Amino acid sequence: MATTSAPQLSPEQVLMQMGSGHWAAMTLSVAVRLGLLEGLEQGPDSAHKLAAQQGYHADSVERLLRGCATLGVTQEVEAGVFGLTDLGRVLLPSHPRSLRDAMVMMTDPAHWHSWYQLEHTVTTGQPAYQKALGVDNVFEYFAGHPDEAERFNRSMASMTRAFVQQLKDAYDITRFALIADVGGGHGQFLGALLQDAPQSRGLLFDLETVLAGADRELEALGVAGRVGKVSGSFFETVPSGADLYLLKHILHDWTDAQCSQILEKIAAAMKPGATLLIAEMLLAEPPHFSPAAMMDLNMMVMTGGRERTAAQYEKLLQGAGLKISRILSLEGPYQLLEAKASQ
Repeated sequence: MATTSAPQLSPEQVLMQMGSGHWAAMTLSVAVRLGLLEGLEQGPDSAHKLAAQQGYHADSVERLLRGCATLGVTQEVEAGVFGLTDLGRVLLPSHPRSLRDAMVMMTDPAHWHSWYQLEHTVTTGQPAYQKALGVDNVFEYFAGHPDEAERFNRSMASMTRAFVQQLKDAYDITRFALIADVGGGHGQFLGALLQDAPQSRGLLFDLETVLAGADRELEALGVAGRVGKVSGSFFETVPSGADLYLLKHILHDWTDAQCSQILEKIAAAMKPGATLLIAEMLLAEPPHFSPAAMMDLNMMVMTGGRERTAAQYEKLLQGAGLKISRILSLEGPYQLLEAKASQ
C-alpha cells in the first residue's frame, strides 16, 4: 500500500490552514453527510465506484476524498482509490467513540450562521446567534427546526457515549440510591450510568418536549423500569430527594446570573448529605494556556454562555450555599466538580 508523508509546513502554510479552516469543516461534513466514508468501511475503494453507487458526480467525489486525505481522514492508496485512516474511522457511525453526528451538527445552519456573526459578538457583547437566527434563545431555534434539533441531540448523545466510560472510571456512582440528571435530555447519559449501577434508580428531569423522546433511549439501554421522568424548567424548580444530582455540560450554556438560578434551585432540592456532580470543561487560570478557550468562544457565539475556571465555579456555588469538595480530571477534556452543601 503506497503512502506519502505530509511535508513540514511553513508558518505561512500553517496560517493559511487556519484561515481556511471552514474549508476543512465542510469537506469532512459533506463526506460524512453523503455516506462516502461509510463506503470505505470495509476497505479501500475507487472514488468513481462510490460515486456510481450513490449517483454522485464521479470527478467531484474523487477530489473531495483527496481533500479528506490532506486532513488525515483518508489516504490515497493508488490513483483514485481511497482508504480510511484510524482518524477517519472515528467518523463512522459504528465507531464506539464516533464523532460523525458532531461533524454534521457543527456545519448545520445554526452553528454555521452564528459563527459568521462572531465579529458582532466581539464588538457588541451580544450573542451571535441572536443576530444570526433571530431568536432570544438558541433552543427556541431548535424547537422550530426539528431536523436540526434531531442532529444536535444525536451529536450530544455521541459525545456522551465517549464521556460515560471516563466518568465511570473516575467516579463511583453505584453508592447513590437515586440519581437525578438535571437537564438530562433523552436520558442517554443517565441510562448508561445506570447500566453499571444495578441497585440505583434514576430520575430524568428536562422540559416536557424533550422528555417525549426519552422512552426509546431508556428502553434500548435496558433501564426504563428504573427511571422516573419529571418535566419542568430548572430555572423554576428541581425535584427533591435525590442522593446525587448531575449537571453534565449544562452550566456552560448560561450566563452567571442564570447559573446562579439553576444552582439555587438544585441546592434547595438537595436533602442533607446529597451530592452535586458537575461535568464541564474547565478553563485554566489566566495567563496559562487553556485548551478550553475555543469551546469558550463557541459558547459565547452559540448560547451566550461561557466556559469557566474552577475559581469561577466555586464562586457560583458559594452563592447557592454549596462548596466544591473535590475536582477530578478525566482522560478527555472534561473535569468533574463534586459539590456539597456548605457547613
